[in-house]
Amino acid sequence: MSLPVNARTAAAGGALAPARPVFDKPDLPRWSAAVRAMLAGQRDARLLVIGDSVAQGFGAVSGGWTPDGRAAAWPRRLADLMQAGGLPASAASVAGAGAGDLATGGYGAYDPRVSLGSGWSVTTLTSLGGKLFSTPDWGADVWSFQPDGPVDRFDVYAVCNTLLGVIAVETDGVERGIIDTMKPPALERHTISFPETTGPISLRRRSGGGIFIAGGVAWKSELRRVQVINAGWGGSRVADWTTTDQVYRAYGGLPTVGADLTVICLTINDWNNATTPAAYKTQMGLLVDRALLSGDVLMMTGTPSDPAQGKAAYPAQQAIAAAAVEVATAKGLAAPIDGAALFGGGFAPGLMFDAVHPNAAGQARIAEAVKARVMI
Repeated sequence: MSLPVNARTAAAGGALAPARPVFDKPDLPRWSAAVRAMLAGQRDARLLVIGDSVAQGFGAVSGGWTPDGRAAAWPRRLADLMQAGGLPASAASVAGAGAGDLATGGYGAYDPRVSLGSGWSVTTLTSLGGKLFSTPDWGADVWSFQPDGPVDRFDVYAVCNTLLGVIAVETDGVERGIIDTMKPPALERHTISFPETTGPISLRRRSGGGIFIAGGVAWKSELRRVQVINAGWGGSRVADWTTTDQVYRAYGGLPTVGADLTVICLTINDWNNATTPAAYKTQMGLLVDRALLSGDVLMMTGTPSDPAQGKAAYPAQQAIAAAAVEVATAKGLAAPIDGAALFGGGFAPGLMFDAVHPNAAGQARIAEAVKARVMI
């Protein structure tokens, strides 16, 4: 990490060696404090991405969603950039299926870390990160997740309801813990501990009714890192994130993550579906307030869509982007990342997969821009 040195410490033999500077992003104080705690070995820091199909990675690979679009998405690239820059980070997490089930070959073709056993499916019910994973009250097979290295913890995001069932969490063929979801409606995070393993981590219905999960985060208790949690939800508009008809929806479940920083990029589907700036500001204000319950918020406007291919005219795109900036200003947030400026001010064919979605080069550019704002 290219860091300025603001202190020196005694090295072996009494020589002076550069010390790591204090991590401080003045416009992101709660994030800065979380990273300092992580670097001190106290806990992991959590960075949550709220976005649409761009965050999910559609267009970053040759088949749109496939092969392995999740790995090519900018949040995964961000984690890799952080790691390469000296800030330990991992993207070993799933936060909703988004719209990944639309991939040719199903969700597993989009994200091969996840395997859906017999009876498991991506449902139409939505929560944090879009569609949920579920198995019915007769399901006996497993949902499994393959982490990116040795881990000994798994945070499960589980939907609760009095008619649901009990989840068993297994590693290496041994049951390591159970989660009772037969309780009042909510989205809960349950941390399951187990001996270190390289995976997979498996969840099955142990008893009772069906079960619904948004996924989870795999981590290692002795290795502190930034958890980059991608809750991208293809097709979503800001209003999808503020629905309150059920407490387990994305809005109700958002505090469950406990994000120290939430990066929000939700403009593209709103400007391409004629959301009014007034309605957008109302809904985005609600979402920002919800995210601020746990940490800082950094907003980003989307990359320009192509009006020549039937997408919103530039004035409509600019109106929604301006509304996002107005919300950030009104809430006292850090200045948003300008997605249009990032791509040269308009639709940039060389960085785009289609009229809406960035290609691999475009995704890489977004990751670099976010990295510049969240690291020192």
